[in-house]
Amino acid sequence: MTADNQGLRRGLTRWHAVAIVVGSVVGTGIYIRPASVAQLVGTPSSILIVWMSAGLLSLAGAMTYAELAARIPRSGGEYAFLRTTLGEAPAFLFGWMRLTVSVGTCAALAVAVTVFLSDLLPFGAAWTRFEVPWPGASIWIDVGPRQALAVLIIVGLAALNLRGVGHAGRFQSWVTSLKVIGLLGLIAGVLVLGHGSAAMAPAMASVPAPAANPMAFSAALLAAMVAFNGWASVAMLAGEVKDAESTVPWALTWGIVGVIALYLLANLAYLHVLPLSAIQGANSTAHPAAPSVASRAALAALGPKAGVVLSVLFIVSALGTLHCNLMAVPRVFFAMARDGLLPAALGSVSATARTPAIAILAVAVIAAILAVVGNYDRLSGMATFGNIAFFALNAWGLLHWSGARESGLRAPHRRWIPWLFLVGSGWLLATLIAQGSVEVVSALVLIAAGIPVYLGICAWRRTG
Repeated sequence: MTADNQGLRRGLTRWHAVAIVVGSVVGTGIYIRPASVAQLVGTPSSILIVWMSAGLLSLAGAMTYAELAARIPRSGGEYAFLRTTLGEAPAFLFGWMRLTVSVGTCAALAVAVTVFLSDLLPFGAAWTRFEVPWPGASIWIDVGPRQALAVLIIVGLAALNLRGVGHAGRFQSWVTSLKVIGLLGLIAGVLVLGHGSAAMAPAMASVPAPAANPMAFSAALLAAMVAFNGWASVAMLAGEVKDAESTVPWALTWGIVGVIALYLLANLAYLHVLPLSAIQGANSTAHPAAPSVASRAALAALGPKAGVVLSVLFIVSALGTLHCNLMAVPRVFFAMARDGLLPAALGSVSATARTPAIAILAVAVIAAILAVVGNYDRLSGMATFGNIAFFALNAWGLLHWSGARESGLRAPHRRWIPWLFLVGSGWLLATLIAQGSVEVVSALVLIAAGIPVYLGICAWRRTG
């Protein structure tokens, strides 16, 4: 099968593709999320089971998307998948979610870079602050040096992408290599120089394990899944990947396998050097002012000088993941514009660089605005809900579409993998909705708002 790349240049190689998968996933989650997991399950073995389960569910998702990418290797990723498997309306709602909710991921990561940078460089106070009314709570928005820097970071990375996908791919390969080397160095340093599990035993014995129940495990799994999020980005770039039908599935599968190994090693390192109470009391929603798990582990094993190195590692990790999102998300809007669902200008291709230049600029502008008015937790929470909702829908789309075709998923292993991903995503989705948080309600409202927008576009096309 030869995919139409819609005028884009196929400048991404196999190693660029796997760098995008790993670079999209390995952000800041593995340095922070283990605290939330430990608080919910409470024993070392349960912690490792949760991270392995999250990894296997992510691998099932990657293999589901690999199947879709092999059959539908177009730019736009999930948008193209849903348009082919379930029709135009679900595809539009996915694109609308990316436009209104998921672009917030770019903004959240830009904010995260400034937060980590503030550990190294002093920032002045906000220039101004104002309140946005919200039922039952007050949402405060700061405008100052951090917000300005977040906007400059987004603009700089967008400019790099405008130069061409080859330049962006090479930059991503370098950044991903640096963050993987840095994480491996942290793991090795903690395991080799740390004081070992014998020092953990007294403290661990004093920590009562939470009662085992499905809801606690589900909440812990969700916390770990957030750290695995991002692997779908490479599918959005399929129209610019060389030999996309084989390269994208390969990158999805082996990229996630590599991330699973890294995450398990990182958790083993944390458990090796820290008492469980220290992991549970690290930075999280319950302890917002505490240092991260990674910071505590590095300090215990490597001493005070590790703080600077760790801050640099956090910055590189967040920067690499932000760049992946700025590469991938514009391709969704580009594909939608080519199908007449967004303004035609978003479907234009730069004559020299062969990139979707207007779509890249649009994403950068929206992300810059959100970086000013939002915060990391709020934006990432909304994006997580939106991503999981469409994970489930894409798995169902593959099963439905393949079942209606003669060349459906006849091999048993090809059917149970998307079914596993569908059930797992559905369970996590139900857990999020049951929480009823501001982020989930906001995401639901924004996604639902896409329905009248789509109906209006359909009416306009009929009359036009």
